[in-house]
Amino acid sequence: MEAVEFGVLGPFEVRDGEVPVGVGGPRQRAVLARLVLAGGAVVSTDTLIDDLYRGTPPATALASIHVYVSNLRRVIEPQRAPRTPPRLLVAKRPGYLLATSDVDALRFGGLVADAERRPPARALALLDEALGLWRGLPYADFAGELWAVTEVNRLHELRLVAVERRAHAQLDLGRPEAVIQGLEAETGEHPLRERLWWLLALAYYRAGRQADALATLRRARSLIADQLGLDPGPQLRALEQDILRQAPSLTTPSLAVVPSGSAAPASARPAPEKARPPHGRDRQLAEMESTLGAGMSTIAVTGEPGIGKTWLLKAFRDRCAERGHLTLWGSCHDLESALPLRPWIQILRSLERVHPAPDSEALAGLLDEEAPQGSAQRSARGSVRGSAQGARQRRHQAVADWIRAAAGDRPIVIMLDDLQWADPATLGLLRDVTVLVGEPAEHVPLTLVAAFRDTARAGPLDDVLGRFARYNLLRVRLAGLETAAIRAVAVTVGAEVDERTAHLLTRRTGGNPFFVRETARLLAQGRPLDTVPDAVAGLIHQRLAALDPRVAEVLEIAAVIGRDFDPGMVGEVWAAPVYDLLDQAVRTGLVVAAGRRTGFAHDLVRETLLREIPPLRRAVIHRQVMNAFVDRPGADVAVIAHHAIQAGPAAYAEAAHWAAAMAEQSGLRLAYEEAATWWGRAVEAHGAAAGDPADHVDLLLRQARALLDAGDAPAARSVRARAIRVADRVAGHDGPVLAARALTALDAPSIWNLRNPYEEVELQLVRRFERALDAMPEVAAPERVRLLGGLAQELYDGSDDSRCHVYSAQAVETARGLGDPHLLMRALNARYLSIPSSIYTEEAREIAAELEDLGQKTRTPEFELLAQMMWTHRRMEVFDVAGADEAAARCDAMLARMPLPWPRFQHTMWRAGRLTLCGRYDDAEALYADLDRQAGRIGMWYAGSVVSLGRIFLAHDRGTMSEAEPLIDAVAGANPCGDQALRALLLCGQGGREEARDLVADGWRPAPRDWSWLTFTCLQGAAQAAVGDVHACAATYSALLPYKGRISVGAAIAFLGPVDRFLATLASAMGDDAAAARHHARLARLAGTAGLSLWRDRAAAAAGALRRAG
Repeated sequence: MEAVEFGVLGPFEVRDGEVPVGVGGPRQRAVLARLVLAGGAVVSTDTLIDDLYRGTPPATALASIHVYVSNLRRVIEPQRAPRTPPRLLVAKRPGYLLATSDVDALRFGGLVADAERRPPARALALLDEALGLWRGLPYADFAGELWAVTEVNRLHELRLVAVERRAHAQLDLGRPEAVIQGLEAETGEHPLRERLWWLLALAYYRAGRQADALATLRRARSLIADQLGLDPGPQLRALEQDILRQAPSLTTPSLAVVPSGSAAPASARPAPEKARPPHGRDRQLAEMESTLGAGMSTIAVTGEPGIGKTWLLKAFRDRCAERGHLTLWGSCHDLESALPLRPWIQILRSLERVHPAPDSEALAGLLDEEAPQGSAQRSARGSVRGSAQGARQRRHQAVADWIRAAAGDRPIVIMLDDLQWADPATLGLLRDVTVLVGEPAEHVPLTLVAAFRDTARAGPLDDVLGRFARYNLLRVRLAGLETAAIRAVAVTVGAEVDERTAHLLTRRTGGNPFFVRETARLLAQGRPLDTVPDAVAGLIHQRLAALDPRVAEVLEIAAVIGRDFDPGMVGEVWAAPVYDLLDQAVRTGLVVAAGRRTGFAHDLVRETLLREIPPLRRAVIHRQVMNAFVDRPGADVAVIAHHAIQAGPAAYAEAAHWAAAMAEQSGLRLAYEEAATWWGRAVEAHGAAAGDPADHVDLLLRQARALLDAGDAPAARSVRARAIRVADRVAGHDGPVLAARALTALDAPSIWNLRNPYEEVELQLVRRFERALDAMPEVAAPERVRLLGGLAQELYDGSDDSRCHVYSAQAVETARGLGDPHLLMRALNARYLSIPSSIYTEEAREIAAELEDLGQKTRTPEFELLAQMMWTHRRMEVFDVAGADEAAARCDAMLARMPLPWPRFQHTMWRAGRLTLCGRYDDAEALYADLDRQAGRIGMWYAGSVVSLGRIFLAHDRGTMSEAEPLIDAVAGANPCGDQALRALLLCGQGGREEARDLVADGWRPAPRDWSWLTFTCLQGAAQAAVGDVHACAATYSALLPYKGRISVGAAIAFLGPVDRFLATLASAMGDDAAAARHHARLARLAGTAGLSLWRDRAAAAAGALRRAG
């Protein structure tokens, strides 16, 4: 490989001549693309980290960057000798640079620039060569990333310049027909670019088609007028007049007479770029329109507050309606004051008016207040029947089927505005609808449009955008208006501004349309620009200062009520007439009154007013507003609850009542995250109001259940602990009953322990379980099952405590006798979590099989998913790779519809381990990079360390343990056995065998008898062999021998590889080459049968080497 070439004019690629070069997974590719984009400049590691992880890097980000760079160097300079400095990807403080000019974008720009100075024939050849480099959307893999947007736009503009110059050269050479063929398509893609219309019309005229030339200009005039509300620019108007009078200047210039560089007549020169229209969004609208008719498509519109996202969506909605599309609109409101799923309720009720729902029963609780069929039903004792996630999954499927059916009659465009305020249930339904509608192969004419502030929280929206990305995602990031557009906006509010003032206005407002309009209003009133405030808040204050002082107080009440408000309610709270005062606000543009709607002109006005209200006054207003809403029978519970909570100490009792009501409604709509939040608010308010302890326990347990339904087990455990403490204060017969309910509250399906397994057993909690069991009568069998299963899990600590076996076995036996399949599934899950499944592998497989059967019979998706996740590693550990892959595919399908954070993390860890097992290290590393991001969100114990451990085992398998020190440091502390073995292997890999021996001089730490026993025993064996501790090798060999023929998969999160590999290593260290050869032969046979060619070849080669040596 002499020199690689980098291609960015289309999907990012690296080529060695005509041969494509693989550069690894998405993040590794992104590092290389980011360095290419820098054009030879240094990119700091901080910038790389920020760009790759979008401002939320994991703790291991820097280590990951170093790994990516190391991998890339091997790929782009494979012939570089060891320990010689790299020539292309060079380290230079404070980061890295790519020292190459072999980039197609650089060549493209050079050819276009060179063509400008050449005569027509040479220019045409250069431009043909340049445009031949173009393969599609520049940086297509990364076009939506912030770091790439500017360069992508620049290259797009440069391509259009090349197209225009090429057309010029063809016209100068007397080839108008060729111009017509090319520019008809270009004007269709860029209908508002006047220069293209000018060239096309001129080409028609020179081809002798005067009528077509004039028709082309009329078409351009119509498009510009319809989309921008403007007349064509002077160059197009002049060309039309020249064609009508057949001006001699329009004929093809004589190349023998017109010297290079001489000026052409005015009408024969291309028009400069047209200024943007009043709102400056013609390009974005054209891009959005281009997605229509392409089947399933998605659009994400982002930008700062006031930048015009809502205006753009409404303009797009109007255009879609003109094309006959059914447009459905949903707006998100502030999370605390909005009922869950409110935007979807708006959308689906609009859809219902034109296309009734085919399955109204499945939508119960969404379009009405009935409980959805199949939802989880809770008794007064907190028992659960059915499946919360199952009910939500069925309803989401029903919504998707409804939309798909309606789209078959008429193309649909669904728009969700202000998605930064969306509740988790709204985002969850959007995410699922995207997948469920887009999954089938048939063409579905559906466009999903989401608009949100670019300061929105990344995690939940990233998940939605990840789904959007599968379906022709168009990212539209709105920036500030340009000067010409600002002048046009100023005209709409009566302000004529000159060029200089417009430039000042641009700098002052940043092009924010809202700020532009409000500033222009003051200019229209004769105010000098230097007296206009620089910030929105100052502008609003200045406008209020000119009004009756009471206007500000009335608007504060209105701001507390909401974006839209009832003037009558404002007057009720104000206790005086307010219409004259509100009329003053309307005249100044702060408030808009249209029909029955009265509201603020923009969210920024309301937000500014709210920030200025002192906290105590704001609380008083919230209580007054709450009381006003309570007196209105049709008032939304969400609104009352919001104001009750915000009223603070003055309304604690009311807040507890209304927050609980809101939590019930959220649960009814299967919005479990919101239900948990509202139960938490009810708990807080009830506690502050000194409510009854028994009622307080009930509220806490409802919050814990909602957290479990939402998939947040650690938070549920914390709430459970609070409930137990409060239950102990309840006197009489109810106390023990409440305590038992609290102790057994954590019964959600889980593949991971709901307590930190590396912390000491909570003896006080264990005693509470034992007392509850002693106090529980034998007839209360279901409660005893839950107590026994819960106690067994609390005792699980890596010591293989016999009590875990006894209690969990009793729970399963009792549950079987009761004949309740739901109770039995929970007991089986408790059993699985109470025993070290890496040791009791056969029983673990039996549990997985029974859970799979019960989950299917009861149609409980959470347990079906749990069983399939168990099968992914239970089958893999016995070399049933096909069976494991089949289970993994089922997990993929279920997780697409039940996006549960922890199971998704666990399954992605399995996927990364699976890739490592077959030697696809770069792909595995890409998944670990994604897992870094996931780990920061799930809040489970040691999630980040689990990712680091996976990377360490990847390095071990790859033979690069000497480079894994940062990762080994990251996992230190949780498992002393693992810490010692990893450190010993690291030292040996770095040539420090004596130091490794010193490290283990006091003996080897025992491996905990938990999920990790087999993994860390194998790892310890590798370390013992590396340091040459023959006595220890013999002991470990004996411990591992019963597990020959298996793969160590570490509960699916720690793939260390086949056990026979480690048995062979230990046998060789003990001098028993014959035994080592047998293990290698067995591994070669099993791996070959399973399709693991990497391990087959490794083992066969090792066995052959031993035979030859013998």
